[in-house]
Amino acid sequence: MVEVMVALLVLTVAVQILSSTVTASISYTRVKRERAAAVVAATNVIETMHSLPFYDLFATYNGSPDDDPGGPDTAPGARFAVDGLTPLSGEEFVGRIEFPTEGTRLAETVPDRRFGTPRDLNGDLLIDGEDRSDDYLVLPVVVTVEWMSQLGERRFEIATMLVDLEKEGQQ
Repeated sequence: MVEVMVALLVLTVAVQILSSTVTASISYTRVKRERAAAVVAATNVIETMHSLPFYDLFATYNGSPDDDPGGPDTAPGARFAVDGLTPLSGEEFVGRIEFPTEGTRLAETVPDRRFGTPRDLNGDLLIDGEDRSDDYLVLPVVVTVEWMSQLGERRFEIATMLVDLEKEGQQ
């Protein structure tokens, strides 16, 4: 009788360990799937930017609808949704696109390590306080995806530098 009880105890502990392992595996699989969705979404934003006219990028993806290339409120703007990801509390979207700006102006003087700024954006070899949204040759961009998962707040970020190679080669 004692041997049967010990066997049942060992079996119960083994089933508990197996159950918690399976539960943790399912949870981490979901988190990995969410991260993969965030990576794909951020990468797709960057790739879409590569397919558009270079000098429309800032106006297309900044936070102001007033300067959209096709007229007010015609561009996607600085925020985007990602299927399968839940926005953080109080947020409508999980994704955002950022440029080095002061207000609505593209600025060379913004001190931000993510953008590699301050930096000369228009190729005049000066870093000044002028608005560079109409004459940039280099466009720093950060695409961030933040969402709420089972394990709490999660974040993925891509920082890159877009360059107009055609105009750069003409100089």
